[in-house]
Amino acid sequence: MQAWAAAGVEGLVAKRLDGRYEPGRRAWRKLRTKTTTQAIVGGVTGSVSDPQTLLLGRYDTSGRLRYVEHTHELKAAQRRELAPLLTRSPQRRAGGIDHPWPQPLSASWFGQLERPRLPAYVQVEPNVVVEISVDAAFEHGRWRHRVHAANAQN
Repeated sequence: MQAWAAAGVEGLVAKRLDGRYEPGRRAWRKLRTKTTTQAIVGGVTGSVSDPQTLLLGRYDTSGRLRYVEHTHELKAAQRRELAPLLTRSPQRRAGGIDHPWPQPLSASWFGQLERPRLPAYVQVEPNVVVEISVDAAFEHGRWRHRVHAANAQN
């Protein structure tokens, strides 16, 4: 399946030979292609001292940090490991450069268009890189499904 990801195959769907599609039921099983990559932490939900999830970005070809996805809820050990590495981004940086992401975020960034209010997030200095586990569903410069954080480095 790893070789298929390069061709755009996101995984497999398995079902019983006599299984039929049933709306609203999860009788079929999805097996997604997974890989490991890196992303930059640009924000957190929760607080800098106790981050709940990470908002991740990658630099585009013009050098701008673009939002790519947010993580599933972090485990307690991951929160303790990340907290000392994170620095809250000042409202206005020296030289007049603001954080590259808006505050508040648009609902479309979270893929939550039906949600009237998004969780608040804290902008952090984009100087922490995390290793993440992702599936192959990547389109329009973003992963379609939340990612899992693995390791962090400053």
